[in-house]
Amino acid sequence: MMKLAKAISFFLGPVFILFPVPFILVLKFSQNYYHALKWAVFSYAFILAVAIFVIIGVILGMFSNFDISKREQRPQLFAFCAFAIFCYSLALIVLNGPRVLFIALFAITFGLIAIVIVNKWIKASIHLAAATSVAIFIGIVYGGYYFLLLFLIPILAWARVKTKEHTAMETIIGTILGLVITLVVYFISRRLFYLG
Repeated sequence: MMKLAKAISFFLGPVFILFPVPFILVLKFSQNYYHALKWAVFSYAFILAVAIFVIIGVILGMFSNFDISKREQRPQLFAFCAFAIFCYSLALIVLNGPRVLFIALFAITFGLIAIVIVNKWIKASIHLAAATSVAIFIGIVYGGYYFLLLFLIPILAWARVKTKEHTAMETIIGTILGLVITLVVYFISRRLFYLG
């Protein structure tokens, strides 16, 4: 069971869970596969930059593991994520990127700030926050069967507790953060960008 929990935890981690998001969102609002693929590949460079930063951090001993389980090690990750977000937003502005990617970027920024604040008191699960946000947002945008992605949340929570990366309370707080972040971003984006 431990191997299964580790596999679930790995493949439902923030990098993997965020990977399809740019393509899915741009395709939904542009209805153009080429346009969606182009912006997805562009976005992947920034997602991969964060993944590479973590890998290098583990190799150099800056991080104890790929999950950055130690709360005191997370500020370095947050700082690099902030730098990557700044570069990505600047590139989107210069290249006149799709509006929906600005909304996704706002969600990630808002989520990162919320996690940084909560991290001062408890090690909330970033895995659960990211997975919950993505599952709910895709459900809202596409509707119907896409809400079934929410079934991944308890499975991921089980895996994070089973691998002793988080307590049950930390997974619940991560899930609540993901839910709140997504709903706030959704309602703001509907008002500002008239997205339904």
